[in-house]
Amino acid sequence: MLDTQLHLVNGIVILLAAAIPIYLTINLNNNLRKLTATLSIFILIHAVYCWLDYFGFDFISDGVFEPLSAAALLFFGISYYRVIKKKSNVKKMVAIWTPITFILLLDSFTIILLLAALGIFVWLAAKSKDIRSFQFQISMFIIIWVLGQAAGSLQDNGTIVLSPFQGDIGLEIHVVSLVFFSCMVWLRFYFSQRNLWLYVS
Repeated sequence: MLDTQLHLVNGIVILLAAAIPIYLTINLNNNLRKLTATLSIFILIHAVYCWLDYFGFDFISDGVFEPLSAAALLFFGISYYRVIKKKSNVKKMVAIWTPITFILLLDSFTIILLLAALGIFVWLAAKSKDIRSFQFQISMFIIIWVLGQAAGSLQDNGTIVLSPFQGDIGLEIHVVSLVFFSCMVWLRFYFSQRNLWLYVS
């Protein structure tokens, strides 16, 4: 696929993922409403990033909206942690630090934010001990996104050299991460509604 087509797929897939958290934000209340609103903000900022890339505004999308979406995801992780902490009386969170050499290699503020968010969700996933948990699934999404960022950065630096037909490997992996995220959101919503329907019946 051409880069413009991949950006288009990204834009469509992320907007599909936005529908569920926006719907839940309207219908929920209290902490859950705040959480889904924060998740919606992350998704919408990331959608703006994808659509700006599609329309060719690379400087604004990569320089402003991509790190901003990673920061929104990190904020969502912190908010999610606070809600979990209130419910389960979890003690202090273990800080997960990134090796300095890895940060210098990637030279990306976005990567630092993503790794911080990943640290939060991996820690929460380890506490839940359930691969079906939201924490585990969003950790997988962030890992795929980080791999895309790393591959794209290495390709830009010339460390990874691919054939001209391969295209932008980082962007291709990013598409996979957004498809995974969108499917995760829709499937979790579907199963929660089905279980609710079965419980009411």
